Amino acid sequence: MLFEKGNAAKQWMLEELDRRYGKAPARILDLACGNGRIWERFLKTHPNIRVTGIDSDERAILQGKTSYQGNTQINLQHFDAQKLIDGVYDSVMAMSAIEHVVDHPAFLRTVWNALSSGGVAYLNYDSGHFRSNNVKERLMVPISQLLALFGAQGSYMKRVDDKLFCDQIRKQGFNITDIKKHNLYPLKGFMRAAEEEAVKTWYEFENKLNQMYLPEELEKVMWSTTVVVKKG
Repeated sequence: MLFEKGNAAKQWMLEELDRRYGKAPARILDLACGNGRIWERFLKTHPNIRVTGIDSDERAILQGKTSYQGNTQINLQHFDAQKLIDGVYDSVMAMSAIEHVVDHPAFLRTVWNALSSGGVAYLNYDSGHFRSNNVKERLMVPISQLLALFGAQGSYMKRVDDKLFCDQIRKQGFNITDIKKHNLYPLKGFMRAAEEEAVKTWYEFENKLNQMYLPEELEKVMWSTTVVVKKG
């Protein structure tokens, strides 16, 4: 089923949750969830899933609460994922998130603390901000890092080094079970307005490439990385 039309990485992660839990109950934590829009289709077809979403953007959280008003499957909270969170979850998601995190080790401690033993997390980050030809976006990268030094982390962006991030993951105690590359440039932008059948074909093509090539080979053309980690 198509859960997300414009992002192959997010679609793959939601398909992974579907394969893992199906119609069974599960508790999901979404770190840096924004307004939670990504869960709209998924929750309708998975009535036993419960999602807690947190984000440091209070405006996005308020927008999401308005959209999901009365929906008991999702609980959105204004909070910083670099601080420890109460609760134990079956899976943790972080979609298009890690490149906006200032303190990766603190974020990983949150993931570790939140996951149940044997739980799985999907940690996703994009490199499109840093490959973009948009002058404003390119300028925001160093400016956002400077602002973060003074405590303004909201617009923070820094390209994630695969090797360093994986080393940090292992240091926290996680086992890395998979690494996927998605969002082939420039298909991601082109497919935003495409018919669903075309989008499904795009997703199938990218999944096939992940079977044929190593992540480091796909890094040359794919703009999104998902590291799958397991606790215990």
